[in-house]
Amino acid sequence: MTPNSDWDVVDQASLESFPASDPPAWGSHHAIASEAALPEPPAATDVTAGRTRARIALGMLATGIVVGGLIALGARLGRNRL
Repeated sequence: MTPNSDWDVVDQASLESFPASDPPAWGSHHAIASEAALPEPPAATDVTAGRTRARIALGMLATGIVVGGLIALGARLGRNRL
């Protein structure tokens, strides 16, 4: 393809760099049209909610034990240095 004689530097660089390395971006035609088109989220059952709370509580307890142990270890090491 030969460039036009009235092209400027930008037009010439654009021609030489085509095709770009990046694929075209997705347009809005891939977006969901409205909130009514969204699927219903699964209903959380009491069992699932209870398990989630138990897991969070267990994680917090484990974190507390680890942090407490590190603090006690640091205090013990600090005493030995004096």
